[in-house]
Amino acid sequence: MQFHSWTTDDTDAWRDLSDSILPMDHRFRNPGSWHADLTAQESGGYRLLYWDQRGDRIAVRTPSHVRNVPGDEQYWIVMPRSGVYTVRHGRDETQAPPGHASVMGMDESCWLSVPQSQAYAFQVPRSELDNHIGSPAPLRLVLDLNTGLGRILSSLIESTHAEQDNLSAHEFHAVCDRMTELFCMIALRDTRPPEAHLTDVAQLVREHVRNHLGTGKLPLTAVARALGWSPRHLRNALHQTGTTYRDLRNEETLRAARDALQDPAQSDIGISDIAARAGLTATWFSSAFKSRYGESPREFRRRRLAEIAAQEGLSDLREARSTGSGPQPEHARRGRAL
Repeated sequence: MQFHSWTTDDTDAWRDLSDSILPMDHRFRNPGSWHADLTAQESGGYRLLYWDQRGDRIAVRTPSHVRNVPGDEQYWIVMPRSGVYTVRHGRDETQAPPGHASVMGMDESCWLSVPQSQAYAFQVPRSELDNHIGSPAPLRLVLDLNTGLGRILSSLIESTHAEQDNLSAHEFHAVCDRMTELFCMIALRDTRPPEAHLTDVAQLVREHVRNHLGTGKLPLTAVARALGWSPRHLRNALHQTGTTYRDLRNEETLRAARDALQDPAQSDIGISDIAARAGLTATWFSSAFKSRYGESPREFRRRRLAEIAAQEGLSDLREARSTGSGPQPEHARRGRAL
């Protein structure tokens, strides 16, 4: 195991040190009074860092950084002992206060707020987590480490750092394997749809698909990530409710297209355009629509618009009669003449 320790109050030296681990841009609130101690234990694909930082720092991982050094081979688990660690991806923000851990990949641009703090950062080979959790999409999690397995993981990370002088490379690597297994168990628990609410899973997915039709292909991985689950567990949850993501997505897509076809306000929009808005080819849409609803999109639109027009005409006639402004029945006209 390699062990390193640094102490610096030079922000430029910190930038160089940080870039040797993962390139970022850094901004310091009070550069003149900023100070940090950093230790690192490394073996194989694992790295355990500990910092004691006096002063606030902002770190930004830009698209240029990601292109030059992708950082797509690891996940980082940051566990603050003091201070609140904040991460932003676009408009999405997560916060990890003491007793919690922020989990993320660094292969996408992000903004990090690192206040005056003490924290551990555990670098894990991405393949280890993906093999256990089954998520090829980057993880973005905040885990509670105050009880149960979380508390055990937290204690193990602290103990591993404290025993840095007494661990061989083999021992450090073995302990990191155990910490990774514990983390995967915690992450699975947090990313799995609760079994007691499996019946709600399909409805949540339906709503997400409906709300995002026309924005792209909506792969299962993207939907699972948006809902905070792993693709594997979302797939399994839907299977237990008797459906698949593909069937559910197709059904919601056809339902949205059906609603557009019978909307008088959209009657001037071509059927092929409605299909394209739903992300479908005109040929597939026509065939799938007829299979699902028993008539072609054109036949359905013609019939439904005619029915709606007839209903509206009848409603207008009834309203006119109720106000006395429309044609009166023959017996009413005779009564007034008498």
